[in-house]
Amino acid sequence: RRQQGRRYELGHILLFSILAILSGANSYRKVALFMSTHYEKLDEMFGLKWKRKPAYTSIREIIKETNSEELEKVFRAHSRQLSEMGEGQQFIEVDGKVLRGSFDHFLDQKAIQILSAFVSDSRIILAHEEIEQKTNEIPVARKLFEELGVTAAVFVLDALHCQAETLEVAQATGNDVIVQVKENQKTLLDDCVSHAATHQPDAVYQEPTTKSHNRIERRRVELFLFPFFSDPSKWEPVEVLVKVNRFRKVFHPKTKTWRDTHETAFYLATLILDAQLFCHVIRNHWGIENRDHYVRDVTLGEDASRIRVNPHIFAKLRSFALNIFRHNSVENVSQETFINCLDFAHLALYSGLF
Repeated sequence: RRQQGRRYELGHILLFSILAILSGANSYRKVALFMSTHYEKLDEMFGLKWKRKPAYTSIREIIKETNSEELEKVFRAHSRQLSEMGEGQQFIEVDGKVLRGSFDHFLDQKAIQILSAFVSDSRIILAHEEIEQKTNEIPVARKLFEELGVTAAVFVLDALHCQAETLEVAQATGNDVIVQVKENQKTLLDDCVSHAATHQPDAVYQEPTTKSHNRIERRRVELFLFPFFSDPSKWEPVEVLVKVNRFRKVFHPKTKTWRDTHETAFYLATLILDAQLFCHVIRNHWGIENRDHYVRDVTLGEDASRIRVNPHIFAKLRSFALNIFRHNSVENVSQETFINCLDFAHLALYSGLF
């Protein structure tokens, strides 16, 4: 932004937008309403001395013109502080998400897709990468491995990333991978099924039965060390084949009956862990879906948002807000945003905010 005619500092606008999102704002209009409602408190805290309160159009122009790369640098530095990446082995979930409301048919613009890295234990979003329309998640994930600058971490990936080159890139950066195998790698999947059927497992873990939401579930994890594949040189980094059997009994209230289901899934790992830890990591594999994507869509209204110009900027502000919630051990984000809406003092006490 040019210095001439600049009424508002970029840092103030971005920070106040994050505070607004923490209080339930999901649009530029609501961000402006938050700033207007709490202007006296904000002025007292930051010495603003604005001649006038910013209109939502001013906020929109400032945010959409924010440099995405610079904002991402700040976000990654902030998230590393919150996640305490230096302590112990970290498991990082990597998954893409589409901002479904960001399409623009008039400009022939498809919905924007963003790849995110999510620390499983601390539930902190570590980084983002925008996925260009002419590419997909696979090369973007490899780029993310190199840019994160972490070592001794374990990246947990879905079957789309079951590629030999992805495993090599992760190991070249000093990290490991756990990745699911599905039909997109037909020969590899057949090798996994055959090896598990003809060899005794080297380790077994039977997870205790769990009961919740009209469902009884138990899992059995089997480990096969140094498995054999049709193309051994291609999958040389793989040290463990993990077979997961899921047994479920689902109760249907209408028919008053139980239905049994059984699923078998295979995973490849470039490191050796005990069977119980593999079970825990794989069960948490979709934590990024339940604890990040679902919250963004249902509570923060990301899918319903119709921001179409640089929508990834506002999406990153949502990530700042979610990280602050998780760092402060907030479990119910919907309830917490309502409390913040009612009590500005509660909002200002968050650790990691300033």
